[in-house]
Amino acid sequence: MPIFSQARSPRYHHFVLLLWEERDADGQHESWRFSLQDSQKEARIGFKNLEELTAFLEQWMKDSSENDLPKKEMTK
Repeated sequence: MPIFSQARSPRYHHFVLLLWEERDADGQHESWRFSLQDSQKEARIGFKNLEELTAFLEQWMKDSSENDLPKKEMTK
């Protein structure tokens, strides 16, 4: 049974997701485009497709988790 008093509270990070459909000259579907805006940094990054967006989020979560780990003290 987990001990809740020792559990860390969840961390939250907010992104605003924009997506839009691009069409060719004939009005036919060409592609979906994506953009994320980081609400804390007010930075925006664009993605050509869902795979790029997914890869970015996976890497961001990995980096965020690694940066949150307690740092080991250097020993001589």
